[in-house]
Amino acid sequence: GPLSNASYPNDIPGIDKFQGQMCHTAEWNKNIDFTNKRVAVIGTGASAIQTIPEVQKAGVTQLLVFQRTAPWIIPRLDRVVTNLEKRIFKRFPIIQKFIRAFIYWVRESAVLSFTYRLPIRHAFQRVVKYDLYRQVKDKELRKKLTPSYDLGCKRVLLSDDWYSSMQQPNVKLITNRIQEIKSNSIVTRDGDEYPVDIIIWSTGFQVQNFSLPVYGINGRSLKEQWSQTFQAYRGVTVPNFPNLFFLLGPNTGLGHNSIIVMIEAQINYIAEALLYVDEKNVRMLDVKQNVHDEYNQKIQSNLKKTVWQSGGCHSWYQDSKGNNTAIWPGFTWTYILFMKYFDPTNYTFQ
Repeated sequence: GPLSNASYPNDIPGIDKFQGQMCHTAEWNKNIDFTNKRVAVIGTGASAIQTIPEVQKAGVTQLLVFQRTAPWIIPRLDRVVTNLEKRIFKRFPIIQKFIRAFIYWVRESAVLSFTYRLPIRHAFQRVVKYDLYRQVKDKELRKKLTPSYDLGCKRVLLSDDWYSSMQQPNVKLITNRIQEIKSNSIVTRDGDEYPVDIIIWSTGFQVQNFSLPVYGINGRSLKEQWSQTFQAYRGVTVPNFPNLFFLLGPNTGLGHNSIIVMIEAQINYIAEALLYVDEKNVRMLDVKQNVHDEYNQKIQSNLKKTVWQSGGCHSWYQDSKGNNTAIWPGFTWTYILFMKYFDPTNYTFQ
């Protein structure tokens, strides 16, 4: 999947000079002892908000959190399912299905605020900001933790302990950009130098770098075809790469609901395609170039109106040219219906 290969910054000099321990959140070193250590976490994305609260409690002397942009945080609202609830669900499965459907449609409704500039988006932002103001009393820290872009532009993060962790006496939030890394310290652009023993990189994944050796017609690699931007028809098939199918391909990620429903829709579509190939006794299917291009032009056009493309930030959803190659710009139920049937007129066969 796209969130698998760790990404390290290439604009910070001196990384190779650091003499302490380093690891990436995606390549975790279980043998690191944090006791009485000065630890730096670089990045405040989805991995960081899971890592920092645990590292803070691991006996560190000081935890320095280097933040470039503040994330939007909403509560996880986790709780234990009671024994009574379990008995009710077992006796009346329809109740569990109803609750599951309710959760799905509540999540699905978030698309309204992400795809249209409705008052609901601003109202939701005020609710989320109120939670920050309620939990963080220090005005200076609160200012640093307040995002400067629209809710949803970057990945919205869920945490019940992020704000409390950031207010612990052994935690310091630093928003100045890193100038360089020395043998035992980190220097920021304002000239401050912070001694550290351990650096944890929470700097995401190589989402826009396709490295698998996949070759299509005339020996052209998929990496070469995708060198300009990642595109696929319905996120599943690519022209000139016959019989190749993707799960969670370009523009089928989500910013509001469970990705499982997208995978299930894609599996259904691929199964329909394979059944057609078997019934017609053909060896190869390949999506038509014009069908692929028209589809992706429409996707990018629809994305222009959304918070994911016009919310005032740059995120890993976008490639170097500003194209959003990650997110599906609408409701999941529309994608489910869209993928319900395989249309052979969009493909060539041999």
